[in-house]
Amino acid sequence: MSIRCFIAIELDDAIRRRLAQLQDHLRNKLHHPSGITWVRHERMHLTLKFLGEVDDAAINDICSAVSEAAALSEPFDFELGNCGYFGSANSARVLWIGITDGQNHLEKLHRAVDKQLSQIGFPPERRRFSAHLTLARIRNVKAGRLVRPVVDQLEPMTFGIQNVTQITVFQSDLSSGGPLYTPLHHAFLK
Repeated sequence: MSIRCFIAIELDDAIRRRLAQLQDHLRNKLHHPSGITWVRHERMHLTLKFLGEVDDAAINDICSAVSEAAALSEPFDFELGNCGYFGSANSARVLWIGITDGQNHLEKLHRAVDKQLSQIGFPPERRRFSAHLTLARIRNVKAGRLVRPVVDQLEPMTFGIQNVTQITVFQSDLSSGGPLYTPLHHAFLK
């Protein structure tokens, strides 16, 4: 049997609430178009590595590898701020919040996770790690065209400083109401 899983940093509730306020603002500015799927604020996280479908017999090894990676890192802070999108200027695909401070710490943690997981058979990422938090996924070109002018008009903003003391291995179950994330393991930074 297999499960779908990923490794992520959980966010403080106060930051999630601020991000939910931005989502409401953007929904109003975009006039609630269909074709945009908003991430529910209680599910927001910063993904360090997506593993996809894995054999459930590998979960203990994954949790051990993530704990080893966490033990190589000290607690740190990062700041979430500004809004952008992935995709072309004419058709955004993902609406995101970036990292305005602490990117180097996130990259170091990502490399440690990637290295430990590669030792148990998970290939390292080929693409450069781009730390971000997904606000919404854009499902069609029409909605994608609406995003750019709204995002370009936003003032620079910050959503708070997140203290990182642990990382979490999550199970992800897809359902009609959106994905359900279940924490399987917490690994503490030393």
